[in-house]
Amino acid sequence: YGKLGATPVSTPSMIRFGQLTEDELFVTAAAAKEGVRIENPSRTDPLVILKHFGPGNPDAEPLRKDR
Repeated sequence: YGKLGATPVSTPSMIRFGQLTEDELFVTAAAAKEGVRIENPSRTDPLVILKHFGPGNPDAEPLRKDR
């Protein structure tokens, strides 16, 4: 659990049918340029984040595979 900006985030180990989760977020380009604070208050559990880059992001270019 933690926060991305002011939004609470958590990754449940089990999700029940119809249950809402707090594990998917979208950060706009404008917010990303300003910076988004990520907080993990846990002393024992990591907060794992998977990032997907939008098209044209120069930081993503080295991650692309030639097709």
